[in-house]
Amino acid sequence: MENKRSVDRPTHASMRAHQRQFAWQILVPFLVMAGLIVAGAVLAVTGKTPGSRVLADVSVIWLLAPMLFFALAILVFVITIIYGMAKLLQLLPRYTGKAQGIFTRISTGTRQAANGAAKPIVWFRQAGAVIKSIFKLK
Repeated sequence: MENKRSVDRPTHASMRAHQRQFAWQILVPFLVMAGLIVAGAVLAVTGKTPGSRVLADVSVIWLLAPMLFFALAILVFVITIIYGMAKLLQLLPRYTGKAQGIFTRISTGTRQAANGAAKPIVWFRQAGAVIKSIFKLK
C-alpha cells in the first residue's frame, strides 16, 4: 500500500518539473487563448468597437459556413438514399415474387419430407392400435 503523501504529492523532482511544465507550457497558454477567443467573440457580437458590425457579419459567416457545408452533405446523402430507394422499389416486385415462389417450393418440399418421415411411425402406431383393439374385443 502506498502512503497518503505519495498519492497526494509527487515526491520525485522529475514529477514536480513535469507539473510545472504542464502548467506553464500547456495550461496557461490554453487558458489565455480561450480568454482571447471569448473576448473577441463578445466584442464582435456586442458591437462596442468601431467597425464591429462588419466584424459581426464576418463572424456570422464563419460560424455558418461549416454548418452549411455539413447540411449540404447531409442533404446530398438523403437525396441519394431517396433516389436509391425509388430505384430499388422499381426492381423489388419482380424479384420478391420470384423469391416468394422459391420459398413456397422450399416450404412445400420440407412439409412433404416431414410427412414422409412421419408416415411410417404413424402407420405402425395405427396398426398397433388396430391389433390391440382386435385382441381386446375377444
